[in-house]
Amino acid sequence: IFFENDMKPDLYGPFWLCTTLIFTMAAAGNLGALLSFVPTKENRVKHRFFTYNFSKLTVGTSVLYGYTAIVPVAGWAASKWLMSSPFGLLELVCIYGYSLTIYIPAAIICVAPIEFLRWITILAAFVISLKFITRNVRDVIIRQVDESKALMILVVVGALHAALALFLKIYFYN
Repeated sequence: IFFENDMKPDLYGPFWLCTTLIFTMAAAGNLGALLSFVPTKENRVKHRFFTYNFSKLTVGTSVLYGYTAIVPVAGWAASKWLMSSPFGLLELVCIYGYSLTIYIPAAIICVAPIEFLRWITILAAFVISLKFITRNVRDVIIRQVDESKALMILVVVGALHAALALFLKIYFYN
């Protein structure tokens, strides 16, 4: 389990990891797009030169901070409703925030304009990140709810995390 009885969660790590990830992904996405840019007759008329997409920074900020805040709040609310001993809100925010750590080196690898490598990298980051989340919540969930509800909760957690990984790949690295 990520948190023991004596440990108190902090929000510094998740905040700075999320912030670092936002800037890393925006920079890596733009750099990857620059490396992939090939002028053609069509884009020479519209864009003679490569232009950076600064909206990646604002959209990335909204999505990543939103995900790191909304999903844990929803998980906390669901645990209050379904479990006798629910998760702490700060604990879930920390778990989700720290789970994004692996996407920082993945962003750097995704600069390479090799689409297959990008998909494999994001898939590997997704698996490692999801493993971190499930390792920290699985035992608590399984002890308090029946097996079918526990499976449903873990499937929803996995689906939300898969949606985030898919968004990150498509938005930043296409």
